[in-house]
Amino acid sequence: MLSLFLIIKGSSLNLLTHKINFRMIINGLPKKINLRLYSSSQVARKTFGSDSIRSKTKCYITISDTPLGKHAAGSTLLDGLDVFTVNAGGDDHPLSVFGINSADPIQSSHDENLVRPILLLHGRTWSSIPVYHLLGGSKRKSNGEENRSLMEKLLEYGLQPYAMDFRGFGGTPNDATKCVEPFCCVSDVETVLKWISKRHGMDSKLGTGDDVFENPALLGWSQGALVAQMVAQKRNNLISKLVLYGSIYDPLIRYPREPLYTTTPVADLEIISNTANSAMEDFTIEGSISLETASRFAEAALITDPHKAVWKDLYQFNNLDPAQVQIPTLVVAGDQDPYAPLRVQAELFSNLGRGSDRTWSILADADHAVHLLDGQQRFAKIVSSFVKNGKRSDNSYYF
Repeated sequence: MLSLFLIIKGSSLNLLTHKINFRMIINGLPKKINLRLYSSSQVARKTFGSDSIRSKTKCYITISDTPLGKHAAGSTLLDGLDVFTVNAGGDDHPLSVFGINSADPIQSSHDENLVRPILLLHGRTWSSIPVYHLLGGSKRKSNGEENRSLMEKLLEYGLQPYAMDFRGFGGTPNDATKCVEPFCCVSDVETVLKWISKRHGMDSKLGTGDDVFENPALLGWSQGALVAQMVAQKRNNLISKLVLYGSIYDPLIRYPREPLYTTTPVADLEIISNTANSAMEDFTIEGSISLETASRFAEAALITDPHKAVWKDLYQFNNLDPAQVQIPTLVVAGDQDPYAPLRVQAELFSNLGRGSDRTWSILADADHAVHLLDGQQRFAKIVSSFVKNGKRSDNSYYF
């Protein structure tokens, strides 16, 4: 194992001021890294170029420029995770990707402990750490404390979970537009999927024999499910299976285009603060989650995402067409999800492309945030079973 001891000078990066349990790997270093970081002040910055579509100027940004990087509690929220930086295609924008127990990702399909990779996409308001790694980490586990980390649960059930933050969320800095666009999210997801495939040896032959490797699965929650569906519709052979979780897809909704011209510069866009009440509004069923756990979610969410992200060009979601999804797909939601009513879920499921496995799962006594509720285990088992079993997609690699 290669050990690196770095002293970073400059402005304070609070999440690096204490002993940390996660590894930072830039674009998949080929060696195992035991990275101990000590910050006395400034974090070295990298210049990320930009293209004419997303930005007209160069930006000087790292994870340290985000609320997650600046807050003193950042290291606690990241406990147990591997933190990666993946440069987006086109403008090289730094995308934060989080893995767990992912130092040695390449395995043989004959390995009885084979884990299948899956990429998790967050929703409209909150980033991946509070959504998918709530109260996670070895420190809490060793103390016997409550854990609601979906990433740890999926790992336990035989998957290799990764999660990413869209631009302007959590550990991924804003680009020059200071906005989040669906098509840009799709492009960034494709970049990360390719990176995961490369890490897991799915993009090249690793040897001889009859090994079978599947491309990563993709899970999107809420508005993230819309992004995941658009990725699947492109049929670019980047994903093996699709999980549309609490999807807010509705064929009756048409998003309007925004005005071509405005007198309000990007810099003058109103900054709206998120609140604890908005963080807990998805918890609606009495007895499904304790006040303490809901409050801890709100606390983590406000650390990572203190301000509302500005979504624009939502009309791009008008391209959603379930019939264009031609890979095995799981549609899953709570039976009392106000954003994903059963009538719409039925419409989504029944119109998925023919010729591939389709599964529709409804979880009883659950609302929009099934994976954070007391019944999290049910959700994790459904997802892991679907990803690991059933008909293989056409996006498998045979060596």
